[in-house]
Amino acid sequence: MRKIAIAASLFAAASAGAAQAADVTPGLWEITLEASVSGDAGFATGPLSLRQCLTAADARDPSRVIRPLATPGADGCRYTERSYSGGTFRFALDCSGTYGIRSRGSVSFGPTSFDGTMSATVNVTGQPVDFENRISGRRVGDC
Repeated sequence: MRKIAIAASLFAAASAGAAQAADVTPGLWEITLEASVSGDAGFATGPLSLRQCLTAADARDPSRVIRPLATPGADGCRYTERSYSGGTFRFALDCSGTYGIRSRGSVSFGPTSFDGTMSATVNVTGQPVDFENRISGRRVGDC
């Protein structure tokens, strides 16, 4: 009986984690990014949109989707913090490459949309530049 109870509790814990991450529906997503430089009201990019196919593995692990969006073109990146709870992915990324990017953020995911903010510090010609980014996405169909 004790083995059954232990097995049932392990199954319930695994199912809860899978259900939480499974809230995101795989498929074709339209992702929009907007960036601005902190303290410089005159600098803001227009919205940049892209389409990306999210696989079942991407849907289970938001870090697979966010990492290339939070540090585009960067190398030597690693998560120093990451958590996914209640549909919200919180993270910190540090990149040791050319621009020494440090990115932090929080993105809330639903089955067919997500929305969040990210801040990043980028080393540009030896000077740190702080960016504020808004990210959103919506599922537009199958891949």
